[in-house]
Amino acid sequence: MCITDTPKVEPDARAILKAHFSVPLEQHGAQWSALWDQGDFLPWDRKAPSPALIDLLAERGADELGLVNAKEKGLKALVPGCGKGYDVLLFASYGVDAAGVEISENAVKAAKVHAEETLKTRGPLAGDVKFLQGDFYQDEWVRELGAESGFDLVYDYTFLCAMPPDLRPAWAQRMMDIVKPGTGYLICLEFPLYKSLETGGPPWGLTSAVYEELLSGKFEKIVHYKPERTHQIGMGTDYITVWRRKSN
Repeated sequence: MCITDTPKVEPDARAILKAHFSVPLEQHGAQWSALWDQGDFLPWDRKAPSPALIDLLAERGADELGLVNAKEKGLKALVPGCGKGYDVLLFASYGVDAAGVEISENAVKAAKVHAEETLKTRGPLAGDVKFLQGDFYQDEWVRELGAESGFDLVYDYTFLCAMPPDLRPAWAQRMMDIVKPGTGYLICLEFPLYKSLETGGPPWGLTSAVYEELLSGKFEKIVHYKPERTHQIGMGTDYITVWRRKSN
């Protein structure tokens, strides 16, 4: 679900999304699935991996994220709300066994199609790739992946901002549960920082202070910077933050 210091989301798209999600919270999962089922209005789909994530992994992955010999180490990465899986494939290119989870079965199908098309032109990736349909807050998909011990890397870009503010504490708790204590990393591409918190969503406006409040209890912030490259919608306002899970 994806500049200057002014909003770059098209007003019509914002209005459509806001109206689409003006239903009780328990219906939001079905509403996301409905958008994927229709398939003709996916304003968060950027058609490529995040340039900010590309640069982070290339420039800091070896030293700060431990990606050297990732396959031999058996590193596992997760992208919740992965969409068509662009970022999942990026992690796998480093030898990480990468998985994406989506609420919509049609989103999973689209991700698998994109992966197949990509592999035809690029050849096999170093790491395994899996896409699963599931509720991020439930454990069925975790067991299916054999990831009960947690993930070494979790990446959030347009996932937290897709949820109403009331769900943010649950998001933080879930991240604490699934990122490996002591060694795991949560990578957040903070977005949309340009958007006022009062304007509603999705995407819901965020600030770096919100991430800090949600995560600082169980995570240590080790990287925080404004990326030179990111998707156009976040140029000039996005931040990359890497959080290391504290030991229990």
